[in-house]
Amino acid sequence: MGIVAFDIDLITGWFPETVVIVAVASVVLSVGWIDGAWKRQLLIGIPASFLLTLLTGLAIKVFDLVPAEFPRTFYLWAWLLWFSVTVVVLGWTNAHWALRTFSVLAIVFTVVAAFTVVNQTYDYYPTLGRLLGKEAANFTDLPELKVIRTQVRETGKLPAQGSTISVQIPGKVSKFATGPAEVYLPPAWFRSPEPQLPVIELIDGVPGEPSDWTRAAYADTTSTAFARQHHGLSPILVMPDPVGFQTDDTECSNSTFGNAETYLVTDVPNYMQANFNAAVGKHSMAVAGLSAGGTCAAMLALRNPKTFSTFATYSGFASPTYENDDAQQTIQQLYGGSTANYEAHNPISLLTGKKYPGMGGWFTAGQSDTASVQAIDQLSAAALKTGMQVCVTTPPGDHNFQFWELAFQQSLPWMSWRLGLTPAPTDVPAHCTPPVPGTR
Repeated sequence: MGIVAFDIDLITGWFPETVVIVAVASVVLSVGWIDGAWKRQLLIGIPASFLLTLLTGLAIKVFDLVPAEFPRTFYLWAWLLWFSVTVVVLGWTNAHWALRTFSVLAIVFTVVAAFTVVNQTYDYYPTLGRLLGKEAANFTDLPELKVIRTQVRETGKLPAQGSTISVQIPGKVSKFATGPAEVYLPPAWFRSPEPQLPVIELIDGVPGEPSDWTRAAYADTTSTAFARQHHGLSPILVMPDPVGFQTDDTECSNSTFGNAETYLVTDVPNYMQANFNAAVGKHSMAVAGLSAGGTCAAMLALRNPKTFSTFATYSGFASPTYENDDAQQTIQQLYGGSTANYEAHNPISLLTGKKYPGMGGWFTAGQSDTASVQAIDQLSAAALKTGMQVCVTTPPGDHNFQFWELAFQQSLPWMSWRLGLTPAPTDVPAHCTPPVPGTR
């Protein structure tokens, strides 16, 4: 029963519908229709809740508390929440215990409803289990990794699934202090002798954290499914913290907030090679990112083609944008007022008049995500002139984790092939120029 409860879908199906029904019903039942309190509850509560909702919206705007894609329907539930609070305040003293119970339920379920609206927009917590802290399909630690490897050596049988582990990657070169990273190790990593597998560095969005990739985008589950089709082989995934502690957005640049780029380009690869026997060499690493992380992926690869010969941008933007600021604010906040430094980290500028032979770029955005579609159209058109292999796809989808899960699924076989680990995929769900050899 517990496992079934953990698998409850928080995005679609009966749960969000039930939350809406219960929230509205409890608010209606919390009003003092019988004792006469409803007159002042409605007369005062309706305008007061509208004013409080307006102040909530202003606070969100002024303090830039949410991403640009934040759902407007949230404010309907914010109003209902404030209304339920005013109903409680105005009617609590003389209310019957049953009415007080419905009042408390009204507040609880309007909060849950507001959360559900936001969660449906971003697919941030797909299931109850993910909401309650399950970050990966098979989360483990170093002692368990050693146990699994010993079992593989004794039996010769690879584990059925890969393992995800939390690690602290020190900024030895960059001196950039960060939070924990996550590493996914495919089944083949446990072989003896330990193979040298290529690595895909995955960059999360803003706001975001490394665990977004496994908790919400299911990158580990996707990689395990891919490994089952290739004798346990799949690239190692490393999901580092790209922002550190001074800000919530670095755009993966060496900036006023520290040496994030050096950390991602030097410290992370060095750590993976030293601690997980990751492959070394020009074609051993790829970088991919979602949303602002997609902008990072393109920028990091274009500035460091000897480290990342392959990159993928999922709903990324055309230029670096600090939080929700414009270009001039970004130049001031991140690059110390230097326009030249900004342009040196701008994918559009990095693609203009340059050549990147041997590099490959995957550009994708959901059809409903208009801003990102325009960005990848601009980026891919510029990339085609550089001599790199360019793959473009705009399947149905929006700016959310459901789409980014699909994006990673579709691009993983292509990245694995370009990293030299698995054969070229026979079916690539993107338009690639030049085409992938042998594709239909």
